[in-house]
Amino acid sequence: MSNVPEGVACQVAKSMYEEGRNGIDIAEFWISVCVAGLIETQNQRAADPAAVPEWGPETTPHFAARRIVARLLDAGWTPPDSNCIDSATITADGGNA
Repeated sequence: MSNVPEGVACQVAKSMYEEGRNGIDIAEFWISVCVAGLIETQNQRAADPAAVPEWGPETTPHFAARRIVARLLDAGWTPPDSNCIDSATITADGGNA
């Protein structure tokens, strides 16, 4: 999912838990790292297409979104579709069916 070595990711998570943060806080941290990395990689590759090879070939927002969703899932987030399967259907007039 990420180019961060697993030992580093675990150590960061451990220290954040010790500071009293939760899984969502940790996911937010990694998401900000991912977004900043994407922007920096795009900027560097604009000047030199071979820059930042460790990021991999994908520097699209879609690929970054996949990394972000993976972090959210790691934090315990549940995709909306699994929460909504049994929910009421909302009609065009805003009521429930």
